[in-house]
Amino acid sequence: MNDTFLSWVFFVGYCSTIAGIAFYNSRKAKTLQSFSIGTRNVNPFFIGLSLAANMTSAATFVINPGLVYAYGLAGFVGYALATPLGITIGLIVLSKSFRTIGDQFSVITVPNWIGSRFADKRFTIYLSIVSLLQITFLVLITVGLAVVLSNVLQIGVIVSLLIVILFTFTYIIFGGASAHVWTNTIQAIIMIIVAFILLGSGLSLFSDGIGVFFDRLNAVGPHYGSITNPDSKLFRDFFETVICNFIIGIAIITQPHIISKSLFLRTEKDVNRYLTTAIIVESLFFALLFVGLYARLLLDGAPLPVDRVISTYIVEMFSPTMRSVIMLGVLAAGFSTMEGILLSLSTIFSNDFVNNVFPVPVLPAEGEKHRLLKISKIFLAILAPVTFVLSYDQILHPSISVALFAQNGVYGLFSATFIPVLLGIFVKKVNKNVVFIASLTALAVHFGMFYGEITMYYNNPAVTAACALFASTIVAAAGMIFTKNSDA
Repeated sequence: MNDTFLSWVFFVGYCSTIAGIAFYNSRKAKTLQSFSIGTRNVNPFFIGLSLAANMTSAATFVINPGLVYAYGLAGFVGYALATPLGITIGLIVLSKSFRTIGDQFSVITVPNWIGSRFADKRFTIYLSIVSLLQITFLVLITVGLAVVLSNVLQIGVIVSLLIVILFTFTYIIFGGASAHVWTNTIQAIIMIIVAFILLGSGLSLFSDGIGVFFDRLNAVGPHYGSITNPDSKLFRDFFETVICNFIIGIAIITQPHIISKSLFLRTEKDVNRYLTTAIIVESLFFALLFVGLYARLLLDGAPLPVDRVISTYIVEMFSPTMRSVIMLGVLAAGFSTMEGILLSLSTIFSNDFVNNVFPVPVLPAEGEKHRLLKISKIFLAILAPVTFVLSYDQILHPSISVALFAQNGVYGLFSATFIPVLLGIFVKKVNKNVVFIASLTALAVHFGMFYGEITMYYNNPAVTAACALFASTIVAAAGMIFTKNSDA
């Protein structure tokens, strides 16, 4: 029996289970609403697990630990402490009100929510286009999974990339959201088990005490064991490491596949149980970034490329059996988030873009729902090869890490949606032109700083997005004062 036999057995078993769930639930995904948010009769505990799995992807299990490996403790402070703290606050503050307003307008997506809240479908169309930036995060996940599968299963990275894309897109097209919650639940349980395995893999490093562990970090290089690293490209000072990543954490939950999870809940009383589950489990997942430090201290040889650190760590530090189990956790982390993004993007495209830009003559209600569902599935079929091409390019030509490619796109998305969601929840009367200008300001500042190479921080999407959020907030506040909170 060779080293890859068990990995293949585990992999085929995992894929068969997920495909079976998708096939079983395919009969429930007959309309766009059931396809996108399910039947809304699932226990909030399982939806909380689904949210935790959705917020955790190959970025948390594979890519971001590589950045911690490269830049040290500062990476852990920024990505595993500051960002999760912001996410927790954002979820607590926004989820309940978002769900309540969503019920009021019977919406199923974030652009749909914003357009309905401000009574202007132009908002919906505009944000449906901006939401395409989520494709960059799909690329991160597919690259991360492809690299791990390639190493563990001993197959070519292009073959593994094809497997990841074809499998995930296919079972989502068939199963929709009804399958999504249950597959996410299974994936979250696997991820929890694997998280404990990975976190336990480096405990020997603490055998001589925490002080000795930090001495080993400091021995790697200057600032490697400090909470900021002036020699890095992403964690140079407290502002960049802590403040910006905290702000990003608050805003990041306005991504369509995250905050829309609250729309899966049937009643307001379900929200607290849902949030408690998600926050506890998500905190465990973010702790996994510490494995990047383990890898730096335990792996021999020259420093590894950021995106290949964890795949190498898995292969070199674990037996074939444990390697197979960990592979399942990595797959679960990636597939769970891919599911959420695919459901979100396909629903936004059909319900928010096509339905508003290319309206058709009035059809019977059931016929119209089926038409939009068909368009969602066609969109996914087209998106699959696009994702492959972009992912292949990132494998061939990475810029430090695929994480920066994904962050640049996704951070631009939630920078544009944050103010509309925030004002939609907390301000009863606001001029919608002010909201629109604030959103455009966020996009202009974020991408303007990045591509215009403005300030020393231009290469860090966390900083450009944080500045974009500051600027859009100032524009919104000034606009509301100027218009005296008048209605549109």
